[in-house]
Amino acid sequence: MKQVITSIIYISCVLCISFFTINTQCFARFPQTETIGFSQTKTIIKFATEATYPPFEYFTPEGKIQGFDIDVMNAVCKEIGATCTITHQPFDSLIPSLKLGKFDAIIAAMAITDKRAKQVDFTNPYYIDTVHFVAAKKSKLVISNDGLKGKAIGVQGGTTFQQYVKDIYGNIVKIKPYESNEQGLLDLKNGRIDAYFCDTPFITQWLKKGNNKDYTIVGKPIESQKYFGSGNGIAVKKGNKELLDALNKAIVKLKADGTLKKLEQKYFGTEK
Repeated sequence: MKQVITSIIYISCVLCISFFTINTQCFARFPQTETIGFSQTKTIIKFATEATYPPFEYFTPEGKIQGFDIDVMNAVCKEIGATCTITHQPFDSLIPSLKLGKFDAIIAAMAITDKRAKQVDFTNPYYIDTVHFVAAKKSKLVISNDGLKGKAIGVQGGTTFQQYVKDIYGNIVKIKPYESNEQGLLDLKNGRIDAYFCDTPFITQWLKKGNNKDYTIVGKPIESQKYFGSGNGIAVKKGNKELLDALNKAIVKLKADGTLKKLEQKYFGTEK
């Protein structure tokens, strides 16, 4: 009886080994999914933005967040092979919330600067733009120390625009920060400030609206790597190298295949 049982156990072991060998060989024949490097254990990436900044990010009448940055995010996530979500919150709370782990990444027309890079890690830039003042045509505002002396200048709070105006003109102008650009531009139209300062694409979009025909871009486009960085980048929590590397690889690919140029043409009418 013991010999019979031993024989049965031996045959069973041989069959089990054969089964797993055959199945391993079969599974090996399936094509392996090629990913861009991001861990597939995390298939959802939570993004955050400040969705009052068209054409970069804005709410549709249906309450959906759309814009250039959102299209970039979707293209990047497609390359990574991840599902991405987007939420809205005030701009000046984005970095603190990212550091607390409330989401994984920020895409919000955020300029890559040395000051911010001390708090978060940035991808390579995916877009580079310029900055302008906007004012009423009848004001005949001149962008100079004499022309701006005593003027009230609006900016979005917590942005590099606020820091620029403070450092360059802070001793001669009154700086008024706003939670959103819409609030600032409304005050401009109501005569509470003399000019507003922000991204050229945003101002250009705003001026296209029929009821803003009495306003105009003032002065030359302003570029400053010190204040506005080397371009707009996606921010991730310090040390999240896996996500950062995956995002960078996706951005490189989207630049190479022309996707980013097509999106720039779609939203800004220009290609860089």
